[in-house]
Amino acid sequence: MASIPTLFAEFLSNIRPKDNHIEDYKSGHRRLREKLQDDDSVSEFYVADFLQGSYKRSTAVKPRGDEKSDVDIVFVSNIERETNPDEALELCVPFLQKHYDDDEWKRNDRSFKIERDSVEIDLVLTATPTEAARSAVESMGAFEVEENLGIENKSVLSEALGMNAKGGGGQWKDEPLYIPDRRLQKWEKTHPLKTLEFTSKKNSLTDGHYVNVVKALKWWRRCKTPDVEGPSSYPLEHLVGECCPNSLDSVAQGVTSTLEQIRDEYRSHAAQNRSPELPAHGLPNVDVFDRIDGDEFAEFHSCVVDAADIARTAYGEDNKSQSRDEWVRLFGDEFPPYEGSDSDNEDGKAVSFSSSESTEVSDQEFAWSN
Repeated sequence: MASIPTLFAEFLSNIRPKDNHIEDYKSGHRRLREKLQDDDSVSEFYVADFLQGSYKRSTAVKPRGDEKSDVDIVFVSNIERETNPDEALELCVPFLQKHYDDDEWKRNDRSFKIERDSVEIDLVLTATPTEAARSAVESMGAFEVEENLGIENKSVLSEALGMNAKGGGGQWKDEPLYIPDRRLQKWEKTHPLKTLEFTSKKNSLTDGHYVNVVKALKWWRRCKTPDVEGPSSYPLEHLVGECCPNSLDSVAQGVTSTLEQIRDEYRSHAAQNRSPELPAHGLPNVDVFDRIDGDEFAEFHSCVVDAADIARTAYGEDNKSQSRDEWVRLFGDEFPPYEGSDSDNEDGKAVSFSSSESTEVSDQEFAWSN
């Protein structure tokens, strides 16, 4: 059985966002957040803003082809949830018109997409659920953590989840935010801190392999099944989180076991052209798969079945050169050639979340700015 950790380490390095992508992330989110914090057109309802998404969780992969780096910014407001979602989002339009050309931004159902030369930014408007939570967020202006720590740093995560803030900080960590949904015409719950907390705990349980398993399977999805409907981006990440074992010796094992678990756990759903229901972290009544229909899931599941067979063959192959060839079938040419030097005497561990990757993908603030 060949886990070829050195080749996986090189593969993960190949698919990780590069220095120029990191600079695009950083410059894109910083400039927008500075404008939000200083602009009079949103000052009456601005409470705070923070970074979320795969870049924040260290599960991002590099853009391909004409794709751009993408980053998500949550704009916490004091807008009342009785406000019509269209009207709530409309309040952001003067800000966007002031700072961006008309062809640089557009409305989505739940956010605004801002496109610059090298980065796409999702600006997600939210409202806080209670006065106590709002006070906690407002008091976080002084709460900042220096860059390069990332969510692998448990003390930082603990402090952030507790918020170290006045006015109900402890309560805030257990409360969701609300997003105005134009399509559904209602405010939907979201809980980014619980997702961040899950990622950190899962990564610790898997000895640092979890985020690399996520990236590997995101890359497989992007390169090998781009025209297949079904879960991708965060819904795919959530599914991987549900199916990835807690005890892992290598990324190779994690990829193989996760694909097989998805295949086996949801076989009956696919056979019935039915999408599973996957509760969001911290929100048991919110289904992450609510926009994925049964036909789409069945098509995706069929690809998982094929991918699981390839991964099992690759992982079970003792000949490292042949094993590498099977991994190339799964991941494409970013998986490096075998040159006879890979060793399994590294506990099967590839580049982990707490090693050099933290200075690349996690080179960011865990900041709640005011």
